[in-house]
Amino acid sequence: MGSDDFSGYGQQDEQEDGNYSAYSTSVNNMNNVLNNMRTTSASSHRYAPAVSTANYDDADDDDVDNARNDTNMDSYLLDDGEEENDSPNLLEAATTLLMTPLRRADLKVLGQISLVLMAIAVCYFVYQQASTNVDIRRPDFVNHHPYVSSSYYASTQSLKTLLDTERLQVKRLGGKAALNDHKFNARVAVVRPFCEFDAEALPSTFAVWNQLPPCRASATDLDLDTYVERNRTIDGDRYFDSVGTEIMQDMVADVFLFYSQTFSENEVAIKAVDTIIDQFNEPGGWSQCFANIYAIEANIPQELDLYIPSAQEELYNWVNGPNRQFEAAFRIIQSGEWGDYDGFYLMEGDSIPIKNNWLDVVLSEIESNRPFAILGAKYNGDKWDNFYEQIPLSLIHHINGNAIYNTSHPLLERLVGQLEVEAPCPYNSIPYDYRMSQMVVEGAMGIVPELAPKIMLNEEGENITLSNNTEMFTKWWDMHSADTPFKETPVIHNYAATNLIPRHLGPEYIIHGAKLYAPWNPTKTSITLVIAEWFHDRSTYLLSHLDEKDHPFSEVVVMLPPNIEAHEDYDNMTVVPTRSQHRSAPDYMDICEAEINTEWFMLTNSYHKVASHVDLMFVPGTFKPVVPFTPATYAFCFKFPYCKESVNLAQRFSPGHEKVVLDFDILYHTKTRNEFCKEWKERFGPEGENLYKGRRKKKALEGKIIGPSGPTGTSYAAYLAREGKDALYKFTDRSLYGARDPFVKVFAREERLDGMSEELYAMRDLQRNLTASDCNCKAFETEGDCDNSGLGCIWRPLFDSCRPPELIDGGTPICAASMVPTIAPTVHDALDDTPAPTETPTEAPFTDPWYASLFKTSERERDLNKKTQAKETDGFSGGQSNEEDIEAYMRDDNLGDLTLEGENDLTDVGGFESASAGG
Repeated sequence: MGSDDFSGYGQQDEQEDGNYSAYSTSVNNMNNVLNNMRTTSASSHRYAPAVSTANYDDADDDDVDNARNDTNMDSYLLDDGEEENDSPNLLEAATTLLMTPLRRADLKVLGQISLVLMAIAVCYFVYQQASTNVDIRRPDFVNHHPYVSSSYYASTQSLKTLLDTERLQVKRLGGKAALNDHKFNARVAVVRPFCEFDAEALPSTFAVWNQLPPCRASATDLDLDTYVERNRTIDGDRYFDSVGTEIMQDMVADVFLFYSQTFSENEVAIKAVDTIIDQFNEPGGWSQCFANIYAIEANIPQELDLYIPSAQEELYNWVNGPNRQFEAAFRIIQSGEWGDYDGFYLMEGDSIPIKNNWLDVVLSEIESNRPFAILGAKYNGDKWDNFYEQIPLSLIHHINGNAIYNTSHPLLERLVGQLEVEAPCPYNSIPYDYRMSQMVVEGAMGIVPELAPKIMLNEEGENITLSNNTEMFTKWWDMHSADTPFKETPVIHNYAATNLIPRHLGPEYIIHGAKLYAPWNPTKTSITLVIAEWFHDRSTYLLSHLDEKDHPFSEVVVMLPPNIEAHEDYDNMTVVPTRSQHRSAPDYMDICEAEINTEWFMLTNSYHKVASHVDLMFVPGTFKPVVPFTPATYAFCFKFPYCKESVNLAQRFSPGHEKVVLDFDILYHTKTRNEFCKEWKERFGPEGENLYKGRRKKKALEGKIIGPSGPTGTSYAAYLAREGKDALYKFTDRSLYGARDPFVKVFAREERLDGMSEELYAMRDLQRNLTASDCNCKAFETEGDCDNSGLGCIWRPLFDSCRPPELIDGGTPICAASMVPTIAPTVHDALDDTPAPTETPTEAPFTDPWYASLFKTSERERDLNKKTQAKETDGFSGGQSNEEDIEAYMRDDNLGDLTLEGENDLTDVGGFESASAGG
């Protein structure tokens, strides 16, 4: 009897007797509930067959099992208890009881009601527990090898998945039986590793497999009895698109879903695998290119399944999870438990196919490059170019982990075995792919890798002594080097979290680690270029070469000093409409003072040219500009005064702001710029006169303030964050994803000279030809210029860019490092007004560490006028102060090899500081 029947019964009594007794009604209803509790246990389980209530309690499990219909999927569900049957009726009874009106309070009745409600609550709790713990009667194959070795098959609650697997894969009743019975020349495992943090997203990584089919023809359409001779050429001009469907007559592939921990302990991982296997078992789609699909596990304890990049300098097992998972993958495939495989392709979730038939091409590459230990890709991106000479050889030349591994190769066996031996020692702090490269380089060249100092300390703070393995590694390399065990394939490109647009893609079929964005679309975005100029002719070089570049600018504004005449022939320099604007405020206010007619604009100065490709990136769909930032940390920022001061000023807009955005990197939104500048001027004055108000006296004892004189890209970003307008952009971490400079400095020497005091300029002019200027491979924009640079620069065809050469660890860079001058010149010499750059174009070079250059290019000393006045008072008579100033400049400009005649000790840095302070 349902709750509606109970309610109707109560209403009927009320209609028959308007003066009915609430007491008797309550007692009657309570009796009904108690009777219902005694009898409802006879109701059947919703998945069990109909069994009479008279003998249900006497029926044993065998009777119930015999009553099930074996052809019904529900028959695999087991009965976990009778409490599940009681709760629905008890709830109905409770509803009826609560709906019955009580006209007269009676403590005895209320007590009885309370007991009944407590009983209902207990029964409902048991019902909920039973409904979540329903198990299924699993097919028998889950108890046999190889499936019994994975807890997934004993833990999944998807009976459909198991039954389809039994029918199609175990019993081979589907169309893929021929794939499992055919004798192939090779069998390859495609291993898709994942951990608990990316388990939920794993099914989405297979969506592109349907959009870009792995093979040219479905596996079931292949005529496996007819062999077709293929073109096995391995020359560099081989066209991958010519690979035919007959490749799968030689080789076959299976998919392995590889969980780092244990399936039985993670329901999310189980459901993710359920989804993928169900897709595989459906007819058509990507599954037709593979014979089987399996779920395997590494059984790494959760507390040891670690991947913490931020702790790589301090925690020796920060990458323990990926290291142990790779070793487990190698051993599982090598063991033959799941079949006889020649090797496996470790294909992480961020390895994305970008062309059709990618599996055909991968299998063809395996066949063409045999024999090998590892077949894959080195780093193919360009985000390392700014510090390429500082990267160890073993990192530059390591094959990324997303590669094909030959499990039968003896060298790879030794390398993996060494990884297992090193698991408890500091070498475990190196990712497995990089560590194997270190072993090879140590064996081939005797270069022993250096580890982070903190990782080399034990718990007592004492240095750990590592065993010397150089001799062993050398022996290994001597045995196998002639066979070229490590090979590259252009089919796979490793970009290691590099931001890209489609222009950067080449012949590859699979990209790893790339963040792919949309390029600039002129129909959606109009952009103005603002050029900060201090002279008459400096910007003409940029303008006269603008039309040669791939750029997004629809208008150019040249910001000129009030006393400099504008050019009248801008139209002869570029087809881009160009106009001049004379400043009515200092040059550091150009960000705010430039009059812009377009929705967006960018900023540069006349010491730069526009890069060959201004690769502005936008989020597909929303078309948000992608803007690089650098984390505001000590390592990246706070050790540099200018950067530290920039962040301090930005935090006045948004406390806690931690993004450093370079002025030339950001695409300014004109309307938002106007709002930002209005508030900036209200805070700090129309020309920033109050920017450091209240801090000068405090800083006087510490020294000069080195920081921005006006608004910056960092302050603009902080304003956006505070106003909730940062959604206009997609900010990406430069230290992780890299960035490409939209502008290249070509007047670095002129900028340096323009920024000198008169005495430093005079000294520099005398020594100009005696110094080696810093160099920059990125300044060479053509392959010919790059190859003929005389610096050993190497051309990157995918990015149309030039990079420095690699160095043996500890070698001397081709480019000497030097300090960088202020962003704006302070003294002008007519001889420096050159219409073209110096013979060797330069950019702001880097010091150790590489990222120093990001924050020194804009340094501006707030006490410049005061310092200049003091020096004018002292005169230029060759006194100690002047000579010490010159010597300090020589140190900063890498002129330390030169000497000045005189009796003064010019190496006294403290004396220089004292002289400067005193001046």
